[in-house]
Amino acid sequence: MRTEVIEARPEHCQVLAATLNAADGYPWGGDFIREHWGVEPERGLFDSMMGSPLCWSILIDGQIAGMFGCMEDGQVWLTTAPAIDRAKLRFIRQSRPYIEKMAARLGGVYGCVHKDNKPLRQWLKWSGFKNAGTEGAFEIWVYRLC
Repeated sequence: MRTEVIEARPEHCQVLAATLNAADGYPWGGDFIREHWGVEPERGLFDSMMGSPLCWSILIDGQIAGMFGCMEDGQVWLTTAPAIDRAKLRFIRQSRPYIEKMAARLGGVYGCVHKDNKPLRQWLKWSGFKNAGTEGAFEIWVYRLC
């Protein structure tokens, strides 16, 4: 199995959104984006990509399995499809340099994570973020360069 991280392109949004919409019962799929972001998955991914000076796609055996990036205000985001489960630990190990790149550019980054979004919380924790508290149904995670 080959896992790689590449610079995100607009067509990745469409491919990932189609995967999320087809993933019946996947808790972080299209329905989650519609409910918590208030937009269709493709639009949400595209807007996130366009608002992110740094944005990458995760490929597993050449197929889009997720996207992640950092908004101008320092908020990191990650959206994954079920295929990420096949290479979750490999991706986590590979993502740390990308987080450091985001933090270096902005002096620190943070994540605002819905309390039920366990994969994103785990990624932030394993990547060196610290939980800084909650705001309603969301947890705030921070990462600063030492």
